[in-house]
Amino acid sequence: MTETLGEHVAARDAWARSARGPLALVNAQAVDRPQPVWPVAGTWAPAVGGLAVTAAIGDGVVVDGDPVDGTVLVAGDTAVVPSTVVFRDGLAGMVHGTTLRVWDPASDAVARFARIDRFAARPGGWVTRGRYEPWSGREAPGHLTDAAGDPLPVAGAIETTIDGTTVRMTAVRSAPFHGRRRLQLIVQDTTSTLPEDDAGSSYSMGRFLYLDDPEQPDRSAQYDRSAQPDRSEQPDRPGGSGPFDVTLDWERLVLPPCAFSYQYACPVPPEENRLPVALTAGERHPVDASGAVLH
Repeated sequence: MTETLGEHVAARDAWARSARGPLALVNAQAVDRPQPVWPVAGTWAPAVGGLAVTAAIGDGVVVDGDPVDGTVLVAGDTAVVPSTVVFRDGLAGMVHGTTLRVWDPASDAVARFARIDRFAARPGGWVTRGRYEPWSGREAPGHLTDAAGDPLPVAGAIETTIDGTTVRMTAVRSAPFHGRRRLQLIVQDTTSTLPEDDAGSSYSMGRFLYLDDPEQPDRSAQYDRSAQPDRSEQPDRPGGSGPFDVTLDWERLVLPPCAFSYQYACPVPPEENRLPVALTAGERHPVDASGAVLH
C-alpha cells in the first residue's frame, strides 16, 4: 500500500461525508410497479434496462442533462452508459437493478457527522502475515452480499495468527479499486459484541478488511458474473494456483456502508469469520461532534 495511515483516515472521512457517500444516501427504493419515490419528484416504474420516470417540466427532474417532460428511460448502472439523474435542491439519483437510490448531500446525517471514530493505533502498527488459498466452484452463502445486496463471489480462505490465535477465514472478491483487484474479509470480533457506548466496542455487524488479490495478473472472468462457470456442476476444490503469502494490516479495518445508513444491505460474516479475538484496531463507529454514535 502506498497510502499512509493518515491519508487513509482522511480519505475515509471525506468519502463518508461526500455528496455520493453513505451518509448522503437517504433512500434506496425497489420499484416493482408505478409509484412515487421519496423525496424526489416523478412517477417511477420498471422498464427494460432500468426504470422509467414520468414527470412534468416543472418537477425539475433532469436525466442525462435533459429536463424531463413526459416519460423517459433512466438506464441502470450496468448499462454501457448509465444515466445520470439530478433533482431539485442538489439531490441526485442512480438506478441499480429495479432500485432507485437517492442521495442528499445536505442530509441530516451529513450535517451531524464529525468523523469516523477509530481505535488508537498501535505504535508499531498491527500487521499479521497469512496464507491465502484460492478456491473455485464454492457456492457463496446468501448472506455474503455487497452494499446493494448482490452476492459476492467466494475467492478462497486466508489463515493467519492474531495475538496467538490461529484463524482461517473465508475471503470474497471485491470490486476493483483504483484498477487493483481486491480480496475482502467480512469479520466480526469480540469488540462487535460490546454496547456501542463502550469505548472498546466496534460496529455490531462487523467490519471489512481489504487486501490486494495476489492472483495477478488478469482473472477477469472471476469479476464478470455473467462469465462465471455453472457452479452446480463443479466440485468444491482448491483453485489452480497458490497458496500465496499475504499481509493483513488490521489498522485498515473499515466500517461497512450499512454502518452509516439503513439504506444499505449489511452482510453477515460467515461463522468462521466471527473471530474469538479483540481486533482493537481500525474504525469503530461514525460519530457526531459530541462523540455519540450516529447509526
